[in-house]
Amino acid sequence: MSSMLHIDNLPTISIGTNRVTRLIIGGNPYSGISHSTPAASKTMEDYYTTQQIIEDLKQAEENGINTVLARADRHIMRTLNEYWNSGGTIQWIAQTPKAKEYNDLSTYLDIIAQYKPIAIYHHGGTTDELYIEGHIDSLRDSLKQIRDLGCAVGIGTHDPQILKYCYSEGYDVDFYVCALYNHTRHREMYLDDDREVAVATIQAIPLPIIAIKVLAAGRNEPISAFQYALENIKPVDAMAVGMYTKYQPDQIQNNALTIAKLIEESENGADSRTRGNGYPRSCSSLRRDGARGGRPSLR
Repeated sequence: MSSMLHIDNLPTISIGTNRVTRLIIGGNPYSGISHSTPAASKTMEDYYTTQQIIEDLKQAEENGINTVLARADRHIMRTLNEYWNSGGTIQWIAQTPKAKEYNDLSTYLDIIAQYKPIAIYHHGGTTDELYIEGHIDSLRDSLKQIRDLGCAVGIGTHDPQILKYCYSEGYDVDFYVCALYNHTRHREMYLDDDREVAVATIQAIPLPIIAIKVLAAGRNEPISAFQYALENIKPVDAMAVGMYTKYQPDQIQNNALTIAKLIEESENGADSRTRGNGYPRSCSSLRRDGARGGRPSLR
C-alpha cells in the first residue's frame, strides 16, 4: 500500500494527561523477545539494529501511531534518544525491566525518567512474582516515585486476578497493562479460555487498560484477533502490538489501516452493541458498596 494514513483515522485515549492512539507499537521485537524459540529471538536481535528500529518507528508515525510501548533497556533508551534527536516525535510508554536486570529499582526509575517517557509501568512478570510471593505491596513506593517523577503511572500483569487485586486495593495508578493470555499460569500456552477471563476483567475495571499479547505473539490471525480485542476491551482502552517487519515490510501500515477500519465499523454499529454507558458489555459486573471511597467492588 502506498497511501499514508492520517493520524485522525486512529482514535486516541487518555493515559494521564497524554493522548495515546488505541494502536500502540510494541517493542518486544526490538529487544529480541519473540515468545517463540531462541532462534527466532536471535533473528529479531540481528534484524533490529538501531537504524532498523528508527525506521520502524518512523513508519509507525507516518501511519498514525503516536506511541511506542517498550522496555527501558539501555539500548532502547539510546535508540529513542537518537530518534528524537533526528526529529521523531513518537511518545514512549516505558516498561521497567525484569527485577534481575537492575540492582535497585528506585535508582533505575530515575535513569528512565531522564529519557522523558510519558508513562512508566511496572514489568508484568515481576508484578506477578511479587504477588505470588506476597510482596506486591512493595510496589506502592515505586508507584509514588513514578508519579513524583512526573510520569503517568501503571502496573503490568499477565494474570487477571492480579489486575482485580490491584484495582480493588486502590493502587495509585493511571492505567494498567494486561496480557490477554495468562503467562503466569501457562507460560507460552495461548488458551482461548485465558483470553475470555482477561477481557471480562478488563471490561470490569473503568481505568484505561493497554491490552498486550493480542496476536498471541504472532499465533493469531491479525484481523480476527484485532476484531476480538476491539469488541471486548473498553473504548478507553488501547492495545500494544509488536510489529516485525523483516518478513512483512508493510505490516505496520497494514495493522494501522486494519485497526482504523475496524474502529470505524464498530462506531457505525455501536448502538446495537453498547449499553447506556457506552461500554461494550463493560462495568456491568461492578457493584458499588461504598468501600474505598465508592470504588467499585470486583466480585
